[in-house]
This record gives sequence, C-alpha cells and structure tokens, in this order.
Amino acid sequence: MNYHFKKLLIFIYLVFFNNLIYAKDTNNLKKYENELGEIIQELVYKYKIDQDYATKALYSIEFKDKILKIMANAPERKDTWQEYKSKYLTSERIRLGRKYFNDNYTLLKQIENNYGVPAEVIVALLGVETNYGGYTGNYKILNALGTLALKHPKRNKFFKAQLKNFIILTYRNKLNYNKLYGSYAGAMGLPQFMPDNYRKLAVDYDGDGNTDLWNSKLDIYASIANFLKNHGWKTNEKIYSNIKIDEKHYKEIFKKGDVRTVSISEKNIQKYNIPKNKILNKNYLILLSKKYNKYLIGYTNFKVIMRYNPSTFYAMVVTNLSEKVVLKNNE
Repeated sequence: MNYHFKKLLIFIYLVFFNNLIYAKDTNNLKKYENELGEIIQELVYKYKIDQDYATKALYSIEFKDKILKIMANAPERKDTWQEYKSKYLTSERIRLGRKYFNDNYTLLKQIENNYGVPAEVIVALLGVETNYGGYTGNYKILNALGTLALKHPKRNKFFKAQLKNFIILTYRNKLNYNKLYGSYAGAMGLPQFMPDNYRKLAVDYDGDGNTDLWNSKLDIYASIANFLKNHGWKTNEKIYSNIKIDEKHYKEIFKKGDVRTVSISEKNIQKYNIPKNKILNKNYLILLSKKYNKYLIGYTNFKVIMRYNPSTFYAMVVTNLSEKVVLKNNE
C-alpha cells in the first residue's frame, strides 16, 4: 500500500476518533495529534498492532507534569557521593538484602550458575531498584511514558521509543495497559525494566509461557542476569579495585569534574603508577568526589552495571551493596 495513502487512512481514522475523544473532553492531546498519528502509523504498519488498540491506548494518556520536575531533580543529578550512598547503603537495606539473599539462595545460585552473574549482584540491583520488591512504583506506565514522550524537552525521542515498545509489549502479551504501574520513568516490575528491555531481554525462565517480572522469582533473576550478560558481563572478573594515585595528579584526574567514569589510557596507567595486578583488559577511573579526592579503578563489569542506569553513583552503590549482602551479620 502506498505510504501517503496509508497516512491518509490514519488521518481519516484519527479525525473520526478524535471527535469521540474530545466530545468527552478526556484529554489534552489535540496539539500532539500529528505525533500520535505518526506513532500509530508505525505501530500498525511496522509492528502489526491493531489500529483500534493503538489509538485507544495512546488517547488514554493523561499528562502528569510533576514527572518532568522529578526527572529534572533526580538524585543522580543533585546529590554528592556522600548524600547518594547514604540513601541507599542504609543498615536496614543491607539487613534486608542479607535476608533476601539467604532466603532465596537456591534460586539465585541456579541463575548464577547458568548465566555467570553473581547472585549478590542480582540481589543488590533489586535492593537499589525496588528495595527487594517492596516498592515497584505507583505511576501508571502509560501516563509516565506518554508525558515524557510528548513533553520532555530533551529525551522525548528516547521515551517515544519506550512508549511504542510499551504498546507492543501490552498488545502481544495481552497485558492491560491501564493497570500496569511502575516508576516515574516508565520502568516496570521488581527489576524495573524499561519496555524495550522487557521485550528484548526479559526471560520466561520458569517456562510457564508468561514473562512475569512482578511475581516469578526465576523470571526476575534470569532477566537481570540476561541483561547484564547481554551487555558484556565478565564472569569471575572484578568490578573495581582500590588504588592509590600520587596527590600531584589529583588536579589532572579531576580536571573535568567528578561523578564520572572515564577510560584510562596505558600511558596514564604508567604515569599514575597503577600496579599491574590492578590492571585488566579495560580500565576506567571512577571519579566519585573531587572534594574528598575519592576515586577507584573500575573494569568492564562496572560499565555493564552502568548500562542498567548510566550513573557512576548508581553503579557504585549497587557494587557496594552486593559486597555487603554476602557478609555475615557480625562482619
């Protein structure tokens, strides 16, 4: 079918549909009807989503502008390292993490043996993301993604792709888009997967025909492990090491600020006199605090954790929590 003719059909359909929608005055989406029309067209003709389904879903979006404010003030953007880690590395979160690790040890080790991702890293990610399932978010996913896809000033392209993936996910898996809740950014389930990762990397490990990231522990653990493995996790390789760099180099290593993870060249490895036993195939300087000269050397697995959330602070608290959940209570 001719592209322009397809577009005309979508336009005619939307005109008819909009008359019904705006007669009820249920949304303030009229100024976005061109963008919505393009999304519907792609969903229908590229992904074979039912047109009625896609249209009804998208025109059910209710904007939640407070989400835009939350995004602009995320802890990763505002906190210092001390502030950030104090929120996540609490004695209670560590205690709960140790209990969760022990209570689910057999299942976690089953996944570790299959994927090569340490059980404690899986637990730490759950601890940071949802406090081990204690809080998975109370924002309707459709509204969160719709708000960010159509109104975010910088990342609308990313969230528009997530919105499309969400519609595809709910349609193909027979999920009710009006009853799925998660984070203000549209992340879902205990591992807080974004819709594209849910579609591509979530695993039906228990084999019941349903990839359930809310209730199936095996699906949840396997999906996290599969995500990390897919992004290059190195089995039995360290995440980071402590190093000591001479103070005369501090100005240089922090010259572009902190809260960053940057590659370190072979030349600088030698210049900073970093011991050979601290060097692996890929090496990064983890710059946590310029004020307190807090830095570490990180490896591939640290960068892999950053694929879950592209924040140096985030990857560091996950790593620290993973270390603590396997310690005995008296350590």
